[in-house]
Amino acid sequence: MKNKEVSLNLPQLAAVEIPRKKVLNPVKNVLVWIKMIVLEWSRGTGKSTILGWFIKEALIQMPKATGVLVGETYQQMLSRTLPSTKQGLAMFGIYEDIDYVVGRSGKKLGYEMPFQSPLKWDNVMHFSNGFIMVLVSNDMPDSGRGLNSSFVVGDEAVLLDKERLYNNVQTTNRSTCGGLYDDKPLCNAEIYASSVAMTQKGQWFTDLEKVAKKKPWKVLFIKANAFANKQNLSKDWFERMRDEAPSQVHYDAEIKNIRPKKTTKGFYPSLDPKKHYYRYAYDNLYLQEVGVKATKKDFNCRQDTDYMRSKPLIVTIDWGNIMTMTVSQDQGERYRCLKTFYVNSPKIIDDLIDEEFAPYYEPMKKGNNVIEFYYDRNGNSKTPNSKLTFAEQAGAAFKRNGWKVIYKTRKHENPPHNQKFIVLNYILKYGGIKGLPVVEINENNCPDLIISLENAPAMEGNQPNTIVKDKRSEKSKTTPQEHATHFSDTFDIPLYWRYHKQVQRLISDNGDRGSLPLFKGQSMNLMKP
Repeated sequence: MKNKEVSLNLPQLAAVEIPRKKVLNPVKNVLVWIKMIVLEWSRGTGKSTILGWFIKEALIQMPKATGVLVGETYQQMLSRTLPSTKQGLAMFGIYEDIDYVVGRSGKKLGYEMPFQSPLKWDNVMHFSNGFIMVLVSNDMPDSGRGLNSSFVVGDEAVLLDKERLYNNVQTTNRSTCGGLYDDKPLCNAEIYASSVAMTQKGQWFTDLEKVAKKKPWKVLFIKANAFANKQNLSKDWFERMRDEAPSQVHYDAEIKNIRPKKTTKGFYPSLDPKKHYYRYAYDNLYLQEVGVKATKKDFNCRQDTDYMRSKPLIVTIDWGNIMTMTVSQDQGERYRCLKTFYVNSPKIIDDLIDEEFAPYYEPMKKGNNVIEFYYDRNGNSKTPNSKLTFAEQAGAAFKRNGWKVIYKTRKHENPPHNQKFIVLNYILKYGGIKGLPVVEINENNCPDLIISLENAPAMEGNQPNTIVKDKRSEKSKTTPQEHATHFSDTFDIPLYWRYHKQVQRLISDNGDRGSLPLFKGQSMNLMKP
């Protein structure tokens, strides 16, 4: 470890200094260390740096102890969490293969051994003084089993499932190493950092602010935006981020740390996260095989376990300044949304397919190379200076990458919004009961789709007792376009055209006079679409 001077901004100083002093617990009338530190910081504020500082302090305070670095999935740990952690440690002069090693024991290098050595070192950062950080992911329940840890760090905390976090990590954070580190500030501390929560899943993280206000001796909650780190950023960074941001809301959330408003009257009132979202569909044996040396090309569909190799892929594209793609699969009793991709202008449809879709699904072609291709009527429009339609241009890109394309909505007109509203919410509500498939969305692979669905507004149509999707977000400068209604349209199109006749028959033949939920306290009587 080398001495290195690092300049800290005001939020970083607060995160560093406040936990160094004991505070009064008025319930027990004793001075205590704050054991939970929560950092809601925007991009550019310096999260990686300060998390590196906390790990550095923990290894100094507790040699030979065990810490936990937690992530939602092992894939996330390999692709994002581990690289940013290494970067943060380097800020404080702690370097890989000198001061620590990853995925192996440093015993042969003369490192001290921890009090409790792990059975396997594949997911371990081993520091020279014997301190270890174990990588624990929520999708591998056994990865935290048997640990007696003394310290926890969680980056991108809004992605963490609270129940699994408790079972896999928080319950293991109990060791004081035989009382040796009982009075160390970071012994049994938990540090969680993230930008603002964009979906319902991250609400537990946001709610910790309320706990901090009621019990400041238990939780330190620090909110900060990138302007606090202005001195460490390039002079034109804020201007570039504002100019390049898809929207003002995106800029506000990612740079200014302003929580986005939630939609209360949505187009998908029957969407239920407990029924329609699933997670942890990663092949961790494959990811363990590629291990801590994994590169971007390793994160392809081979890491996924939720698709059926023998069935075709359902691909839907929505055109515009942002081109969005949702990849789904009809699996009989389940209709699954597997993965989303998007590119922004000036990139074109070829970039979306050649650079995003094709590399990711290359291994899939060995089992089935058929695409069932859906799109709205804009796909039948001619591209500039070409005889091809947008859909035909996309089809040509799929074919040159080795895929067979079945055009499913050629020359179709878009169905009225009210019909889509009834059909889609009927499927969401009754899927798995009335012969319709259960719609399931991969929460880890389709985050932008989920945000788009949860925030798609609805409003009354021009005709009495009708509902339309409010698509003003697609023209708004205050909504991130990957979070606008574009992605929700890629969800609607294949579901509607595959099942609308079946839904109509169910409503008509069964004399269904039930109702679909609209907004709080309101419902809509089912009518034949």
